Amino acid sequence: MKTRNGRSTRVAAVLLGALLLAGVVGLWWLRRPPTDTRDVIRRLWAGQGVDKPNVILVTLDTTRADHLGCYGYARAQTPTLDALARAGVLFTQASSVAPLTQPSHSSIMTGMYPTHHGVRVNGNTALGQEQKTIAEALSEKGYQTAAFIGAFVLDGRWGLNQGFQLYDDQFDLEKHKHLDLASVQRPADKVVDAALAWLEGHRQAPFFAWIHLYDAHSPYEPPEPFLSEYRAGGPAGLYDGEIAFADQQLGRAVSWLQANGLDKKTVVIVMGDHGEGLGSHGEGTHGYFVYDYALHVPFLVATPFRELRGVRVDSQVSAVDVFPTVVALTGIEGPGNVQGRSLLPAMFHPRTDTTTYAYGESMTPSLQFGWSSLQSLRSSRYKLIKAPRPELYDLTADPAEETNIYDRQPSVARDLVQRLDRLVDETSRGAPAPATANLDKETLERLSALGYIGGAVAPKTPGASRTLADPKDKLGIFAAVQQAGELIVKDDYAAAARALESALREEPRMSQALLMLGTAYSELGRTKEAKAQFDLVLKDDPQSVQGLIGMANLLVEEGRTDEVIALGKRTLSLDERNSQAHTLLGEVYAARKEPDAALPHFEKAVEIQPKLTRNRLNLAGALIEVGQYGRAEALLEEILAEHPKFPFAHFNLGLLYDDQRRFEEARSAYAAEVAAYPAHFKARFNLGKVLFQLGDRAGSLEQMREVVRLAPKQPEGYLFLARGLLQQSAPIEQVQGLVEKGLSLAQAPDHKALGWLLMADVYNRKRQPERMNEALRKADSYTSARSGSVRRN
Repeated sequence: MKTRNGRSTRVAAVLLGALLLAGVVGLWWLRRPPTDTRDVIRRLWAGQGVDKPNVILVTLDTTRADHLGCYGYARAQTPTLDALARAGVLFTQASSVAPLTQPSHSSIMTGMYPTHHGVRVNGNTALGQEQKTIAEALSEKGYQTAAFIGAFVLDGRWGLNQGFQLYDDQFDLEKHKHLDLASVQRPADKVVDAALAWLEGHRQAPFFAWIHLYDAHSPYEPPEPFLSEYRAGGPAGLYDGEIAFADQQLGRAVSWLQANGLDKKTVVIVMGDHGEGLGSHGEGTHGYFVYDYALHVPFLVATPFRELRGVRVDSQVSAVDVFPTVVALTGIEGPGNVQGRSLLPAMFHPRTDTTTYAYGESMTPSLQFGWSSLQSLRSSRYKLIKAPRPELYDLTADPAEETNIYDRQPSVARDLVQRLDRLVDETSRGAPAPATANLDKETLERLSALGYIGGAVAPKTPGASRTLADPKDKLGIFAAVQQAGELIVKDDYAAAARALESALREEPRMSQALLMLGTAYSELGRTKEAKAQFDLVLKDDPQSVQGLIGMANLLVEEGRTDEVIALGKRTLSLDERNSQAHTLLGEVYAARKEPDAALPHFEKAVEIQPKLTRNRLNLAGALIEVGQYGRAEALLEEILAEHPKFPFAHFNLGLLYDDQRRFEEARSAYAAEVAAYPAHFKARFNLGKVLFQLGDRAGSLEQMREVVRLAPKQPEGYLFLARGLLQQSAPIEQVQGLVEKGLSLAQAPDHKALGWLLMADVYNRKRQPERMNEALRKADSYTSARSGSVRRN
């Protein structure tokens, strides 16, 4: 027997052995486009007079393939997508790798499965710097790159901004007390507005633009006229309305290409990241099961070539195929070893494409609930779901996956199980350690309220233990915890606590529920019970960043700063680049008036996450305290240029000017803070002090009266109002009453010292020398005090 090129099978066997030694055989998903296909695409672009074609990648969040017109859905209103399908290539059997946004997009952008890139659920880990993205590959070849993001779940701090010169992910987080990753979003028209503005300025250079449209995600609230048109269809109808709106906005981008003559030199790729349950298999939304409503997604490629018009590819393809396909379509050299394959051969020769498989997983049941994970392997006909009770479906005969034939087709099931196990083993081999998302303290706190893990955690696989619960048996508990999250977002902590308590009676060590219940108890003032929940989390997982930070925040409120510092250092011993721990330690040291100890932690937090304004503000405050005014002023001016009303920015600028006795500038800065935040009593207090220095006694008194009104339990307003009234020769009994009130509230030595000095003045004016001398002795006992101690936020 001979091989096709005439060499003997013995020679082939020797070569195969050499390849095995090299460690490359068995990685049957590592493919590069054949040289002849790449040459074909280069010749086609040359015929268009194009050296480097533009690429627009559109990802449709939460969009089922079977709800688009080009996939046969009669009720669809998707003329843009349908036209792109007619003009290009439609992949009928495209699969996502996961029913969640972050894992899916990480695979789309890197060509790697979650088993390799390590992003398994939303909010858990970030895409590590070791991973190479489409944007990085194209920017290396001279492309201008930009991304326009529709939801906070893809904020750049989770690593997908790698390689983008512009990553437009500006979301207003300040209005959200608790951050549900799914709820912070912007509509398609705003995303496309931003994309078109950038494209207008980059028409001449080859560009890669990623446009992420999030509208189909719940809640389904399409704008008019789609709301009126689809309302009668209930939730599923409104879902279709959201897709119709996204299609309309995508049409604006396509029209822009045509109007500017760029459609002849641009590839448009549209890919869904995952689907939506809409009640199928009992799942209302997504993120839990791996049935086709969640993983079967739209995938279209439109080019200017007539050879690729109206093509249907019916073989199995995957989200990991996007990266190598994009690179191949541009005609540049391949991306190296990726786990997806270039689909150019299938696009040019769809009927000869070989049998392939697509991997999918859901790690939510495992990582967030402690049950078994779900893993799937799909061909264009069969779908295996690996679980404690495994499932097999014939998708041709049973597209809704209602009849499990696992026991009826043992040979098919056995083959798919072996292929799945091999894929998981080989794609995870050599994978880098997952990266922890670097979130600031405030963002982490608001995410933790809804139980996001926030740190790298090893998933439990179905084969790890037969004792792990099958997610099919736990859907009700999952739904109850999801409902509790919605109640927390609405500030209904009592109802959320009841729902979580009920869920924990059935699953007592469920980490997500424990974290959420800790938040609910904390908000209800049940601190002891809140700490008990975080304790349980830490007993099961001593490296739980959220457990550590959640406990530390409770201890901060109790003033137990030594314990907070110990927890922060413990966190850093587990993850030295944990920006939350650095921020927490910096803020504790700053509150303890130890700026030299706070400064290195704030420096590190900014180094790790320079984008976060809060980190830069903290650093500026510490720099002021240690007298590095130049650096502090530059940071504050940078912050105010980006966010003119960012809380405490003008306040800190006022501190800086105040320290340098630049009183006019300090007055302006404090006044700007008060104008933006009238209830900010600290800014009013410092403004009152500066006005006193400038000789505006009436203005100073006005501010101090407001301080007393706004902060009746703080001593400084009473004390400084008394000082001002003494200067005005106000009735001495009135002044004495204010001083006594301030002293009754004072805790800090400097407040007590000031109070007793003022009281000495009162006794002097009342001609009571013995009391005056006693007051002076008490003031002297607080020699470390400084007048006017209210400085930092």
